[in-house]
Amino acid sequence: MNILTSRKNGPSRRQFLVQTGCASMGITSLVNTIAHLKLMQGALNAQAPPSGYRALVCVFLNGGNDSNNMLLPFSGTARTDYEAGRGMLTIPVNNATASLNALQLNATNIADCDPLGGYLGTLGVHPKFNHIKTMFDEGDAAFVANVGTLTYPGVTRANYNTAPKPPQLYSHSDQQVQWQSSIPDKPFTSGWGGRIADLLDPLHNPSSGNASMSISISGVNSFQVSPTGVVAPYVMTSGGLVSLSGYGTNYTSAVTDPSILFQAANYKTAEAGRRLQAFENILNMSHASLMENAYNGVAMNARLTEGMVGTALVPTTGTTAGTTTLDTYFNNAFAGTGLNVNNDFTNQMKLVARLIAGRAALGNTRQIFFVQHGGYDTHIAQIPAGSNTAGHTGLMNYLNCTLKGFADAIKGPEVGNQWDNVTSFTASDFTRTFTANKTDATAGSDHAWGGHTLVMGGSVNGARVYGKFPVLKLGNSGDPNTIDATSANRGLWIPSTPVDQYAAVLGRWLGVSDSSLSAIFPNLNRFVTIPNIISGNMNFMGA
Repeated sequence: MNILTSRKNGPSRRQFLVQTGCASMGITSLVNTIAHLKLMQGALNAQAPPSGYRALVCVFLNGGNDSNNMLLPFSGTARTDYEAGRGMLTIPVNNATASLNALQLNATNIADCDPLGGYLGTLGVHPKFNHIKTMFDEGDAAFVANVGTLTYPGVTRANYNTAPKPPQLYSHSDQQVQWQSSIPDKPFTSGWGGRIADLLDPLHNPSSGNASMSISISGVNSFQVSPTGVVAPYVMTSGGLVSLSGYGTNYTSAVTDPSILFQAANYKTAEAGRRLQAFENILNMSHASLMENAYNGVAMNARLTEGMVGTALVPTTGTTAGTTTLDTYFNNAFAGTGLNVNNDFTNQMKLVARLIAGRAALGNTRQIFFVQHGGYDTHIAQIPAGSNTAGHTGLMNYLNCTLKGFADAIKGPEVGNQWDNVTSFTASDFTRTFTANKTDATAGSDHAWGGHTLVMGGSVNGARVYGKFPVLKLGNSGDPNTIDATSANRGLWIPSTPVDQYAAVLGRWLGVSDSSLSAIFPNLNRFVTIPNIISGNMNFMGA
């Protein structure tokens, strides 16, 4: 592949970023300009030299994952409260007549996440989390309890009506944006993934031939929106590259070699070839208008990244159309489950694994991926009787098998065993009401607030639950320890850990320096003293 050679006749991606970055400074608001300057200052202050490869994979569980049943009490007083409050959504333990029983975790240091001291006994996971349980017990995965959007600390059951809170709680669209921005008390301008990419890209991806540091396999999202436009996310689908239309599959109607970009001799003389050549010549032009340059930069960046991504996928392309050399890992993870391995979410994760395998072609030592698993808005039939594929049961099943296949692929020789260098984490709109919304088999749960998250990778300090597990007492219980948000007896947990702190620990692992944390997470210092961001039992990432 000679993409780099071919681009001698055209601008490099970095040259274009310089041009478009200047354009962005001219067209964005004063607020964004100041934010840009802060980010650049943070970059200059970062002293740690780049070393090795690292990638963050954001697995967004769209719709509000009912994490009450993803991580749950297995014994102790918390288990008693769980069974008293969950109603039809209770997952039993050691029930010989039940088709699904919770799996007990071999968790260490449970006292650190105990909200009252002696409240938690042992902990368990969803019955379909057998692979996650194994990874957790082996130290490759951990949970962070009760994470959510917050604007200030100190929200309690007693002051719920008067304390400052994020606007539009319990709204899907608002909470998704706030989770992905980490700044719920300001109008949205950027995502925390985009801000990290803006900061780290010049330090860790300085070559002139690198792809975008932000790649989404699930469309445009708030998480990767850059405050400056310098690191524009490259958006793909689970089917692979999204090419310009009208030029044939992989541009075969327009060029002789699809891996070569912007080289006159490569264009075919047919009509499609001339059209593509004319289009790309326009992209190569410089304009007096900064706006036009910025507009061209978006298209140029996408075209250049497309070429590099295509090259990155080549080594793991299977010998049969539609297959990859990583398929075996995912097929094995799904074996015997009755689930369809060829589903959109699993294909997204498979594509991330392939891009990590082909990371040399992307030219980056730091990468941020975004994938999405939908269907978590489970208002009805959350635990369908006798089904392993529908409802929340099916969602946990798919998530469990997909993450297992992804983990094995990342550990495999095709990817060069990057397990220690890749961290995957979950996020979701919110968890769901602790109480069921019906008293029969059609019961589901409704929108709530804080929720548990899962972190997975070789650098995770696994086999532990971080943060503070919620007290599972309902709002009107009269117990002052309840952290239920309202008096409605629905179990709307008040988060005990802000998204800012959870994200900051992940960002620091990727390379954000302590001096830059406040630029990336402007509300972080309301909750913790920087740089001591692991306070409150949050040391879930190793070096």
